[in-house]
Amino acid sequence: MNKRLSHLERTLFLILLFYQMANASSLTPKQARYYEPVEIPAEVFASALGFPLKNLAIYSWENNNWEPILFQVDERTNDGNFIFTNGVQANPELANGRLDSQDLLVFMAREAGEKAPQGELPAGAYKVIPIELIDPVRSESWWAYLALFPGPAPQTELKPISQLISKPNLFRFQFPTYEYDCLINYAGKKFTPTILINRLRILSEAGGNGKNIIDRQKIRGKITFLGGLIKIPINEKIAQGGIVAYKPGPVRILTHSVMYPVFPLGIKGPKFYIDTILVDTLTLTYITMRVPFDPGFFIHDMTLSFGMDLSPEAKGMRYYNSVNQQGFLIDGKMDEAEKNFDPTKDKWRLITGLQGTQIISTYFDPKFLRNGKAFSIYNDDENTAHPPENFAGDIGSAFDTLVIKSLKPGTYYIRVFGCVPYNFYNPQGLNYQMVQSLLSLQSSPLIIKVNGQKITNQGALARPLFYP
Repeated sequence: MNKRLSHLERTLFLILLFYQMANASSLTPKQARYYEPVEIPAEVFASALGFPLKNLAIYSWENNNWEPILFQVDERTNDGNFIFTNGVQANPELANGRLDSQDLLVFMAREAGEKAPQGELPAGAYKVIPIELIDPVRSESWWAYLALFPGPAPQTELKPISQLISKPNLFRFQFPTYEYDCLINYAGKKFTPTILINRLRILSEAGGNGKNIIDRQKIRGKITFLGGLIKIPINEKIAQGGIVAYKPGPVRILTHSVMYPVFPLGIKGPKFYIDTILVDTLTLTYITMRVPFDPGFFIHDMTLSFGMDLSPEAKGMRYYNSVNQQGFLIDGKMDEAEKNFDPTKDKWRLITGLQGTQIISTYFDPKFLRNGKAFSIYNDDENTAHPPENFAGDIGSAFDTLVIKSLKPGTYYIRVFGCVPYNFYNPQGLNYQMVQSLLSLQSSPLIIKVNGQKITNQGALARPLFYP
């Protein structure tokens, strides 16, 4: 009887151990949830509202111990504008250093762990508030805990996953899988960084080779005014402005940009407000385009192309999109398959190879398409020049294009999702399932449960950060 009981006890122990391990966050870069940032509105932490931010910390429960989690709090104003710490339009004076209901707590889903035993507290904390993260697809749960301290929370040496280097002539974002240098606008001796990519290097830790694979991020097109009498070309060189406010953080970097084309004859062009969240491997961009409400202003037609041209270092990579899933070899020469490229507007596109992988998905406001159309462009011909550019010719050049007739005054938007995943390239073929799983971070995000309240995670969703 004792032997049977002992065997039963061992069996129950193993079942319990397996259950705990299964519910611990064992996410790997091969799983899309690994890349998901968690964003929690502070209003759900009722008992923590008003606390000094320095008295807060987030922990996970791992192997019967509390482990600190890298996190940040993004303060916002009562009307929902983010508070930026740097830039000519920064507003740091609006921060109060306390947790308010409109603020946001941010950390990575992969940092969550097991469910802690009831009554356990990190050393020095007097309370924890459980945070349950629920995967709606796999019905799995992980936990993190907001800890409240009577004084400043213990200092921990946690390596940031997002870093920004800002100095004259250089504005660089650095993340675990890649780094990119921004295109800079110059006006005399004054320089203004833009959010546009000028150089992109995918690091060896992510399966890249650390070499720059981008010619530059490009905006090309033309706008016709006054019934077609005035036609003005557009490119990123004539677009003035840039990043006017930003906030570096250990988990994510927030930027707010204002850009506008400069036209002759004093004609006011549309103004673009570009809000970008850069977090770990993701780039989440929301572009608001405002066409002026001016009785004398009317855009007769407009063609706008947004995309990237690659550098010679990208040769040997492959291009895929949701429509042309057979893929094309990027070599600076158009073969017959590339010449038969299907221009139907894609849902996603990517480049992948030994140099690394970049995935992009662009969504246009349906209002753009009431009197227009959207389609995709691909050109891999290094004999085709599209200045301004850092390297002559088109190499794996890919664009989303809008052609619009009679664009009326108003507000329009474009939403862009980007990801540089770990070790994605497979010479045997493309992992379509992983692509879809990464994109589903927007359509099927985690469910967050705090104090009995369930909310949908918006950590991987682009949105306006500042309402001018």
